[in-house]
Amino acid sequence: MLTVTLAILLSQSSDLLTPLLNRGPLALVEQAKDGKFQAATAIVLVNAAPERVYETLLDHGKFKEYVPKVLTSEVEKSNAKSFEVRFVIDVPGPDTDYTIKYVRDDAKRTLKGTWAKGDLKDSKWEWRVEPGPEGKTLLFHELKVKNFSSVLTSLEDERQTMTVGVNVSSAIAATTAVKNFIEGGAAAAK
Repeated sequence: MLTVTLAILLSQSSDLLTPLLNRGPLALVEQAKDGKFQAATAIVLVNAAPERVYETLLDHGKFKEYVPKVLTSEVEKSNAKSFEVRFVIDVPGPDTDYTIKYVRDDAKRTLKGTWAKGDLKDSKWEWRVEPGPEGKTLLFHELKVKNFSSVLTSLEDERQTMTVGVNVSSAIAATTAVKNFIEGGAAAAK
């Protein structure tokens, strides 16, 4: 997986990438062999221990308090291995309402999410927490969001401008909000 490769690269070349991450989030857009959008990954450097960052991610029910445009984030089903969370996102026109089923891998500090119901059918999400330089944490969020609103779909072009834009901006907004919440509280995040 590319995010694992990026984590290894960052751990071995932190002197090259850390200055960039200190300036703000980095985003990677992956393309499939046919040149079509495959995934977007945002990476931020969080001034906190990996354990604290992972614990924050496990509490998706609080995302509505500090992630922009999130109107609802309700954990519907939860056990030691997985949880489902319903999101309602404020967008022009009808709000986007969907549920993600996340599978936890606590040893790897990873959450892998798949579409469970509602809007964004067949989409996938992944959060990964890795140790960073100087006791900080690398937070990765990979998105493969599909099937947006009919308004955005009608504006899509052959270069997939809408798809790339929605995925990149969503990944950056979410990782930055988590970082800001951990480092400065809910008021700093929104």
